Amino acid sequence: MPVVRSRTNKAGEGEILQSKKSVTGEKRMLEDRASPRKKVKVVYASQPTDSDSEKSDEEDKYDIAKVREENIRLNQEFLSQIGINEAKQDLIASKKKNKPSQRGLKREKVPVELLPRRSSLRLQKKDPDGASVPSPVIEPPLYVVDDHPRPPAGPLDMLEYLHGTSDVEDHKEIRDSIRKLKTKSIQESKVPLDKYVSKMKKTKITENLVAKVVPDRTFSVAIHPSETKVIAAAGDKWGKIGIWNVLNEGKSTSDGVCCYKPHSRPICCLEFSVNSPEKVYSCSYDGSLRCGDLEKEIFTEVCSAPEDEDILYRNFSWLTPQTMLISQSDGCVSLSDIRTDGSKAEATYELHNRSIRTVSVHPVETQYFCTAGVEGIIRVWDTRNIKARKNRHVCDYHISRGINSAYFSPVTGKHILSTSIDDKLTVFDSSEIGKHFTLKKSISHNNHTGRWLTPFRATWHPAREDVFVVGSMSRPRQIQLYGVDGKQLHSFQSEDYVNSVNSLNVLHPTLDMVVGTNSSGRLHVFM
Repeated sequence: MPVVRSRTNKAGEGEILQSKKSVTGEKRMLEDRASPRKKVKVVYASQPTDSDSEKSDEEDKYDIAKVREENIRLNQEFLSQIGINEAKQDLIASKKKNKPSQRGLKREKVPVELLPRRSSLRLQKKDPDGASVPSPVIEPPLYVVDDHPRPPAGPLDMLEYLHGTSDVEDHKEIRDSIRKLKTKSIQESKVPLDKYVSKMKKTKITENLVAKVVPDRTFSVAIHPSETKVIAAAGDKWGKIGIWNVLNEGKSTSDGVCCYKPHSRPICCLEFSVNSPEKVYSCSYDGSLRCGDLEKEIFTEVCSAPEDEDILYRNFSWLTPQTMLISQSDGCVSLSDIRTDGSKAEATYELHNRSIRTVSVHPVETQYFCTAGVEGIIRVWDTRNIKARKNRHVCDYHISRGINSAYFSPVTGKHILSTSIDDKLTVFDSSEIGKHFTLKKSISHNNHTGRWLTPFRATWHPAREDVFVVGSMSRPRQIQLYGVDGKQLHSFQSEDYVNSVNSLNVLHPTLDMVVGTNSSGRLHVFM
């Protein structure tokens, strides 16, 4: 059967709903009266006035500002919890560059160059219409004037060849500090290697151990063998020698530095004499070798090549206490005797086809010496069997690229240490030097210093055969200490005082000390 649905009118439904609402409202009122804690908020349906709207806007702005401040505070707390503030301070500190040391030589004031004034058409070589007038034909000069001529032959007075801001007082302080020194022949060190390395690791550098000693790029560095005072020196690109009393007991305004100019070209080899502590020897690209005698206060000329032949002196090595061998850019080696009055070499030997960069005499069997240079060949020679031309070497070793240096080990000469452009530091076994020498260890080392830095030359410790020092292109900037087995023993570093490449370095023969020099003329001492 079909389902019959009842129908009610809309008015009846409205009455039922209204009655239900009234009952519900009365129920809520009774509950509110029964609980005294609950407060009833009365809301008026009247329209808000202008003053009410302004107050609400101000309250909204106040609430938004409070919310913003709270968000900022919460963000700062979160950033401090994850350590972002500390990281920010570390980043700012790392970007700060340390200023180079201002100790030592002071910078000379250069006058400001004024711009030229406007000139007339006549001075501009133009006619009234503005067209260029052809310049007259000028004959070329008969000779080219050298901007850096070689100093005159013969002895040079040290006081006359003081350079830059160095004065007589600086010279007297250096003279007095060196002339009283006493030295003795260098003996083999008996300190075990591990103990020596542990001592070198304790060396430090401070602000007082950095000074600018020459104004231009350095090509050589030396340290005085005395045990009582620390004296270091450097030779630069334009023939200047800077001598530094490191501990500077005097009252010099130049921090114990005195600079001279005995040469006109790069000084590539510099050495204090062990037998005469008051003398320093230097050879230069200007083709001269001089001896600075601080007792007599002169630079004597030991040997010089003819000036018109344009021969460069590269380095020297002592054959006896009175004679030395000098390497030259024309592939020859000269023999010089410091006792002779003349500046001409005693003999000259043609040994290579191209420039020889270093010559090194065997410390025990002094009849042998080795040469190396641009050709990339290390050759050993016997002084008993060489003549002016067409010489035959004892033995040799070929390297693929040019060689910066090759030196015999200083005590027995059983090793040869070479630095080459093929990024290698090579140690050879030369214990049987009369027959041959063989490769012992090849060390990979970045030797690409580029155009503006002096090439590296690894150097032996003067009293040891198991350790040597060399510059480094690595960051942070450092000076590296290696063992003869190729293992790096230590790196001398300082974030505050070593921020450049120290291309050339030297170790003290008896003290735990290393001196390095960079291309801005500064010396860095770790002691």
